[in-house]
Order: sequence, then structure tokens, then C-alpha cells
Amino acid sequence: WQLAGGHGRISESQALENMKAHLDAGISTLDTADIYGPSELIVGKFVKSQPKQAIPCTKFCCFRYLEEINRDEVRLRIQKACERLQVSKLPLVAFFWGNYDVKKYIDVALWLAELKEEGLIQEIGATNFDLKRLKELKAAGVPLVSHQVQLSALDRRPVQSGMTDWCVENNISLIGFGTVASGILSNEYLNKGAPTPEEKNTASMRMYSNTAARFGPWSLVQELLQTMDAVAAEVRSSGRCPQCNISNIAQRYVLDTPGVASIIIGVRNQDHLRENVRTHSFTLTASEKEAIDAVVAKRQGPKGDVWDIERNII
Repeated sequence: WQLAGGHGRISESQALENMKAHLDAGISTLDTADIYGPSELIVGKFVKSQPKQAIPCTKFCCFRYLEEINRDEVRLRIQKACERLQVSKLPLVAFFWGNYDVKKYIDVALWLAELKEEGLIQEIGATNFDLKRLKELKAAGVPLVSHQVQLSALDRRPVQSGMTDWCVENNISLIGFGTVASGILSNEYLNKGAPTPEEKNTASMRMYSNTAARFGPWSLVQELLQTMDAVAAEVRSSGRCPQCNISNIAQRYVLDTPGVASIIIGVRNQDHLRENVRTHSFTLTASEKEAIDAVVAKRQGPKGDVWDIERNII
């Protein structure tokens, strides 16, 4: 998403350098999508240079002309994604459907499953479906292995809807994005005011500022940050992670959620590389998670299931 155009000017050479630095640090999976502007093309160039190490995970997004999508279009779009990413088989394709009123999403998902059987796709996931439709896909025989959702201490919709429990029961791994909410869940905003209009200068910050506002008043966000800061101090003093900070705690809180297999961190440079890597060097104790849970329980939102608000369902 960072290469889609909503986060400032794109330098292809810098993006490739950043990918290499992250790969060298052990971060080998890249998240992209067919709707992210030049992202697949840039990721594809990197994958070609690191064919045995870099793992590109993309999406198959359907927003318009949903009634007209057919099997041939699905095949063509997947083939084009293979070409852009310079692979013979897509490691993971996350399926998104824009309008539940058009019931064709099961047909399209099953056509993706056919391409998996043919060898164009290795694994099929979903992204930003609610639990009801996720169950429909599963019941229809779509071989889902993952579901990519917004999940953080500020956005608990996958948990409150029962989705996390259901995914555990059905061996579907959750992939969380928005875990640090574009830096709102970091030391940057501890004991400070909410993001200013000038700071809302990226698509990510605008989106996650709305998430924080739905969570509750800024004072509640500050209570959450102060609690995470205290937990980070405990982690540091225990020797589990000597440089632990709020962002590490925010990421770890999501990773320790049942059903969560991994998280997606949006990066535009290497500034937080070491910070992101060290999140995987420790876990939270039960009492530390309970301290965060106690603040999260005071939230006012976001309400509903995954992506209900963004779909204007509620």
C-alpha cells in the first residue's frame, strides 16, 4: 500500500533498497495488491532479483462491474498478476469483494480455487470479509488459509465479532494490519495531542486517525498509550527486550491474539527496521495482556464486524 501513491512520491530504487534491507533482516514476505498502483511491478522486480527468498503475497480485488465478472476475466487477471510479480505461481492471493448485495463472490472465489488446482495460485486467502460471508465461502468449499483484517488495540472488530475464535476452529490464519495505526500507537504520540490536519498527510494516517476517533476520546487513547508504555518498561526491566517500546507492545499484543499468524507493517524506509524485528524477540505475560485488555474494554468502537463501517453497513 505504501507504493500505491497515497503516501508521497515513490522512488523505485529506494523501494528496492528497502526491500533488500528488510529481507537481509529476515523479513521475506511482501504484501501487495492488484489495486496498489505500480506496487506489483516494483515488487516483481525485487522478486526476480531474489527468486528463492522473497515471497510476494497479493490480492484479487473486485469493486466494480461485479455482475459481469466471469471465469475468463479471473484467469486473465491472475495471469497478469503473475507477469507483474514475475512468478509462475502466486504464493498467496487474498480475495476482496466490494458489495455483498451482489452474491457472485462465491462463484469468483471458486474460480480462484480452480486456478489453485491448475497451479497458478499456491494458496487462497480473503481480506476484509465479515464473519457471515467468511462462513459462506468456507461452506462452499473455498480452500481459505488466511484472512487479512485490520486488527489492533484500537480496532477489535475481528475479536468482538467472534471471527478470531471461528478462524482458530477452522484453521484459517489471521493476518493483521494497522497494528500501530500509522504510528499513533507509538512513543511519538505519548502524552501529546491527536494527529493534526498537517500530520494526516498520508492515506494511512487519515484512515487510522478515524479508527482512533471511533475507539473513544483522545484521553482514552492516551490511557492506552500510557499503559503500553508501562508494559514496555516491564519488558525492558525483565531483560526480555532491552529496547522495547510502545510500538513493539502494540504489535506483540496483536501477535498474541489467538488465531493471528502474522502482522503487516507498512514501511516507506528503513527507519523502524530493527524496531519491527525485535517485536519477535519476546512475548507478553498474562498480567501484561490483562492490563492492556482493561483499557481496551473501555472502547466505544469501532462497532460491528470487520469492514462494516467502511462498507457503510453501520
